[in-house]
Amino acid sequence: MTDLSANSTAPQDQSCFAYPTFALAMAYVPSQPWDQLYEPDVALARGTLFRSLDLPWIGEEALPRG
Repeated sequence: MTDLSANSTAPQDQSCFAYPTFALAMAYVPSQPWDQLYEPDVALARGTLFRSLDLPWIGEEALPRG
């Protein structure tokens, strides 16, 4: 078994990877300005600290019933 603790390095044998020369993923995460913050208890209930990210979820109620 390979030791992947914080004090070890990644295994040198990468034969288990199908495409070792390709990046697994790339992410773009824009910085979020620290303004219009919720109070901690409200943020926990709403699921976000930022008011600008608090968007209503419209699920099945957006579908017409007929």
